[in-house]
Amino acid sequence: MKTRHFFTILCCAILTGLQAQQLPNFTIYRDQWNVINPAALSNNYIINEMNYTVGGSYRRNWLNVQDAPQTQILNFEMVWEDRSSVFGAHVINDKTGKLGQTGFYGNYAYILDMGGRTDRALVIGLGAGLVQYGAKLSEIDFPDLSNRPSIDDNLLFPDFSLGAFFYEEDRYYLGVSIPQVFGLDTRFTAENGRYDVKRLPHVYGVGGYYFDSFLGNSTSFLEVSSWLRYVPNAPLSIDVNGRLQISELYWAGIGLGGAIGQQKSMSVRAETGFVFGEQVRIENGQFKLGIAYDQPLISPLGRYFGGAFEVHLLYSWWK
Repeated sequence: MKTRHFFTILCCAILTGLQAQQLPNFTIYRDQWNVINPAALSNNYIINEMNYTVGGSYRRNWLNVQDAPQTQILNFEMVWEDRSSVFGAHVINDKTGKLGQTGFYGNYAYILDMGGRTDRALVIGLGAGLVQYGAKLSEIDFPDLSNRPSIDDNLLFPDFSLGAFFYEEDRYYLGVSIPQVFGLDTRFTAENGRYDVKRLPHVYGVGGYYFDSFLGNSTSFLEVSSWLRYVPNAPLSIDVNGRLQISELYWAGIGLGGAIGQQKSMSVRAETGFVFGEQVRIENGQFKLGIAYDQPLISPLGRYFGGAFEVHLLYSWWK
């Protein structure tokens, strides 16, 4: 009953202008670069120089709660053969209970070669898309039932993002991006009321470094990365992860994520995955399977709602 009561309050708060992080979170965020930052290049290119990647992912939060937040993504990335441009596209469906959004995006980025003896570049990118917001207002248990809408509502909005990304091949990367640049307000209307969702610009920062592995083989390495998320009037969120490529076939990682501010939280993240390429006679490409789980450590909701589960499947290749 407590979880259902809180979930009802959460839906009502969102509809009346709650200011918080509004975009999906990811554990294996390194495989969602073009969703997070329209200028970012995937590690499939930075490490393996595979200039085509297509993939899908599924994430479910609050495993103990029915109708909990869940996200599905399909994405595509192509680095132009002369390494001057990056083209990308993704479809994202994000749903929390009776509220949801589906977005269709296209990304373009220009690569400024700053190399010399190494493959080093600054990438500037722009993302644009359309987002459909839906609210099943008639199914939400509003505290005042007399104000409960009798109809549902759907809205279509444009959306834009900006980003910059700097990298050196096989060594490090840094990026900054602003999703929901214009922060247009989403307004749902019904016969007996108006319900506003204030869309806020987000600021993302990412960074990572590749260390030579201590395992003594040429295919292993250690990647340390971080993802920082800022939204006005919301706690600052930071993820820090370490991923060890143990062999050409297998990798595993662990990390911490949390929010800093009046509403502190912390969770531990574990991830693992497999890479299938030449071992299964796939030439000029590879499949990557990743699985992750988040377990809250410090959270007012964690013991009621539970952790989060995430799975990714990608295929990368080069021409």
